[in-house]
Formats: sequence, structure tokens, C-alpha cells
Amino acid sequence: MKIIFLGYRDWATQAFEELIAHPKITNYEIISKIDDLNQIQLDKWDLLVTLGWSEELGERITKEIFAIGLHCAELDRYSYGSPLQLQIIDGITHTKHRIFPFIWDKNSARAHTHSREYSHEVDLSLEGSISDIFNELTRTSILLLNQFFDDYPNISWQKWPKEAVIRKKRVPEDSKLSKESFLNFELEDLYNFIRCLGDPYPNAYLEDKHGNKLFFKNVRLEKK
Repeated sequence: MKIIFLGYRDWATQAFEELIAHPKITNYEIISKIDDLNQIQLDKWDLLVTLGWSEELGERITKEIFAIGLHCAELDRYSYGSPLQLQIIDGITHTKHRIFPFIWDKNSARAHTHSREYSHEVDLSLEGSISDIFNELTRTSILLLNQFFDDYPNISWQKWPKEAVIRKKRVPEDSKLSKESFLNFELEDLYNFIRCLGDPYPNAYLEDKHGNKLFFKNVRLEKK
């Protein structure tokens, strides 16, 4: 197999460094930018593997090479962006990590991640700090992709059900805590809000009437 790995987050590149040892891989490239991908003759490669990648790949890429990604949620409502943060804020501590295919949709003229198909899945813990969760993403990504490589090209795809509920992708301004919410949140809810926004995400913060901002980078909750 000749594989291109695409990703820029530390947890993703750590997974790539482990995955390149798979016995089926005869050639590989590890890249971090779409611009680099556009310089490659994709039809000479077998597979494009993305990790932690939230941008669209585009028509040329998805037509020239079979591309897969990993999605870190079980419920379809978290298929629209910020799945880690939204699940943690919603109080979810255990979810699924899945391999999905990028599909070119001629009707919407975009390559999207909402095919609602997956080939392999494993349990994923959302407990601990964001660093703990990144370590879990690395571990489960290695497990999932080694399983995929073992089975390739005989891959079976399953559907996961579509929901009417949609949790919209978060933006940096959503990290702002009002004084009212800070005082009225249950401690566990406040803990979840702050811990899911550890670096490199836009940290949770309070802002006073002068525009000063107090950021929260780390948090610990002791339960009785």
C-alpha cells in the first residue's frame, strides 16, 4: 500500500509515526497542509488518511484518491464540527471513534464528512484533561487504522442513523463565560466547560466591563 497521511496536530503526527510500521505499507508521505497535497500526483497512491482534519478536501482530491478520516463521536448530532468540545459540555464521558470515507457530493458541490458510513469503531474515553483526551485519540487512531490496513481492500461499511438534532460548530466567542453562568453552573458543568477548552483550543474566559479577560487553562474537580 502507498499511503499519504494528512494532519498537523501533535496527537495525529504521533499516530502517523506508529502507523508507518504496518507491514502492508510500502511507501508513505506525511504532510500537514492541503497545499502540499496539491503538489502530489494522487492517482499514483492507494489511500489518503486524515487525522484531526476538519477542512473539506475538495473535488480534485476526492476524485483522484480514496480518502478516509476519523470521527470522534457516536451520535450524528456531533457530525457538524467541534465534536470533542460539544460532547464534553453535554456531559458525555464515553463515545465512539470511527473511520469514515470522504464522499464527493455532486448536488452540494463539496466533499463532505456526512456520508454517515463507518467501517471500524472503538470505544473512546472523554475523561480527564484535553491532553489526556489527545493521548486517547492517538491510541485509538493507531488501533483503528491498523485494523483498517489489515482488512484493506476488503472493507465493509455500515450506516449510523441520522438525527434531527444538530449541534453547531463552536467559534472562539463561545469560550466566553458570563458572570451569571460562572456563578450558577453546577461545578461539574463548569469543570467540563473549562477542561474541554484547554490548549490549543480557545480557552474559557471571563471578561469584565473594562474588557479585561481572565483565561482558564487548567482545572481540577474533586468530587465528594
